Amino acid sequence: MSLTSAQILDLAPDAPSRKAGQDQAKPAKWSALGRSGEMIWGEIKGSGASPYRTVADLAGPASKCTCPSRKFPCKHALGLMLVDAAARLPEAEPPDWAAAWAKTRETRATAAETRAREPAKPVDEKAQAKRRQAREERVAAALDELDLWLRDLMRRGLAGVRSEPYAFFDRMAGRLVDGQAPGLARRVRALPGFAAAAPPAGAPRPEEALALGIGRLALLVGAMRRLDCLTPEQAAAVRAAVGYPVTAEEMAARPDAADAWAVLAHAVEDEDKLTARTVWLAGRGSGALAQVVDYGAPGSPLPPVPAAGQDFSGALAFQPGEPPLRAILREGRAAPSPAGPLAGATTVAAALDGFADVLARAPWTERWPVRLAGIRFGHLAGSTPERPLLGLGDETGSLVLRADPRLPALLAVAAGERVDVFGLYDGFGLNVLALVAQGCLYAVPAQDSQPILMRAA
Repeated sequence: MSLTSAQILDLAPDAPSRKAGQDQAKPAKWSALGRSGEMIWGEIKGSGASPYRTVADLAGPASKCTCPSRKFPCKHALGLMLVDAAARLPEAEPPDWAAAWAKTRETRATAAETRAREPAKPVDEKAQAKRRQAREERVAAALDELDLWLRDLMRRGLAGVRSEPYAFFDRMAGRLVDGQAPGLARRVRALPGFAAAAPPAGAPRPEEALALGIGRLALLVGAMRRLDCLTPEQAAAVRAAVGYPVTAEEMAARPDAADAWAVLAHAVEDEDKLTARTVWLAGRGSGALAQVVDYGAPGSPLPPVPAAGQDFSGALAFQPGEPPLRAILREGRAAPSPAGPLAGATTVAAALDGFADVLARAPWTERWPVRLAGIRFGHLAGSTPERPLLGLGDETGSLVLRADPRLPALLAVAAGERVDVFGLYDGFGLNVLALVAQGCLYAVPAQDSQPILMRAA
C-alpha cells in the first residue's frame, strides 16, 4: 500500500496543517526512520527536550504522535507519511513504542468485534417510547411554527424577504433546533445565502433560489404530516431530512453491501460548529453511489477512511431512505485502485433523467451526485468575454459548471480531451469533485482551493 503526496495532504484537518506537514517532510529533520509492512515510524525534534515519536499505519490510514497538537493527523504525522511517499522507508524491526501502538490498535479492533457479537443489553421499552413520543410532540410543534412562518413570508412577497437581516432567519432556525428538527434549521439558515444579489455563473437568480428553498421547506413540512401515506423507506428519507438520527440498532439490522468501492473524493464543510467530512464512493461491481459522512469538533480526530484514489474492499451499510445514498463503512480494508474508467458513469441525458427521478421521489433534494462518461469541457452558448459561461457535455446534452477556483486546474488536466467526471448537481450547475483522464483519477482536495490531486498508481 502506498499513498501519493496529494492523498496524504488530503488527510490534513485544515489548510494550515497541510502547509505545516509539508514543512516537516524533510528527511534531514527525522531520525530513527523505519517501516514494517504498512506501519512507518520516526522521531523528530520539537520544542521539548526529547524528540517527538511519530507512527502511522498507511493502511488505515491512522497515526499517533507524542507532540501536544490537538489536530489529527498532526503536522508530524503528515510529514512522516510525506517522507515515505517521496522515498519508501527501509524495512526494520519496529521500536517498542511503535510496536506497542500497533498492538493497542489490534486489541481495540478485536474488542470492537467482540462487542459487536455480544447480545444487546435489554432496552427499557417504556422509557424509550416516552422519549420518542416527547420528541414527536416537539417536532410537531416546530413544524406548526415553521408552516406559519413560511406562510407569512409568502404573504409579504419575496422582495420583502430579501431585505431581512440574517438574524431574522437565525431566530426561526434556533426555534427549530429547540424543536429537535436540525435538518430544517440548516435549510432555514441557508435562505439568506439564496437571496444574495450577485449569483456566480451557474447559480440561479436570487428570487428563483429563494423561492426554491422556501418551496423545499414547505414540501418537507407537508411530507412529515403524511408519513402514513409513504412507504417505510420514503418515510425514513423524510425523517432524515428533518433531522431524525438513525439509531445504532437500525443500522445493525441493515444488510451489507459488499463491493470494491472506489473512493472518488473527500469534502470537508463546517456545519453548526462541527466539521463534516464526506467521502464519496462508487461500487465497481454494482455501480451504486455511497456518501459516508462523519462529524467532529474542529481539529478533532475523525475516523480513518481510505484516501481519494484508493479502493475500499469490503462492505457498506446504507441508511434507510429512498433513494439510498447515505451509508457507513463496515468491515473492509483500503487497497490500491486499478486504473480504468469511472465506475457507473453515464451520458449527460441519462444523468439528467436520474436527477429528475430523484426529485420525483424526494423533491426537497438540494444536490445529487452524478457521474458522466466521455465528456468535454468548453464554453456554452451565450458565453461572452465579460461573463464566460463554462460547461461540459457530450452528444446528448450539456451542463453549466458552477464557479470554482479549481476549474482552471481541472481544465488543464482534461486538456481538451474526453474525460469522465464526478460532481454534485443542483438543477442549475455542476460542482466537479473529480475527473478520470487516461485511466487516472484526479480529485479536488477536500479543503485547499488550489491544487488538484492524482490517484495512486
